[in-house]
Amino acid sequence: MFQHILLPTDGSQLSRETAERAVAFAKAGNVKITALYAKAIGQPSEDYTDLVHPAAVDRLLSRAEGKSKEYLGFIKKLCKDAGVECTALAVVSDTPWEAIIKAAEDNNCDLIFMAKNSRGGLSSLLVGSETYRVLTHSSIPVLVFRAPGLAASERKAKEKAREKDKKKA
Repeated sequence: MFQHILLPTDGSQLSRETAERAVAFAKAGNVKITALYAKAIGQPSEDYTDLVHPAAVDRLLSRAEGKSKEYLGFIKKLCKDAGVECTALAVVSDTPWEAIIKAAEDNNCDLIFMAKNSRGGLSSLLVGSETYRVLTHSSIPVLVFRAPGLAASERKAKEKAREKDKKKA
């Protein structure tokens, strides 16, 4: 059915769990994977150097490069261990959701395999979700993975917050 999956990552635990599931999915269907890390910082430009010292911009880019190697290396190792063909791609973008869609189109992917954003409530409404934006803007099918234990952990966190608020009152 599918031949080429785009697998974006942000390096979070949820992204790692999603990568594990995507690799298993790819192995079962003999599908290749393009792993993507969209660095969420802009290219150094006159605008940045006006606001931030150029050495600070260089440090940010260097740190993002290290993260991309770590995050993409994790997926490449999963793929190698599973015998799944994998290429890794790191891009710089102020809008990761657009970079995800562009990478899928540019690499002829026929499925985008993403994690459900772990952010919820007011934060999700104000900041938005990269997954939601990809879902609503992509013409390529998107498979959204939600880790099985996520709902339980969210409930526990909310319960702890409520108990903390009760103790304050």
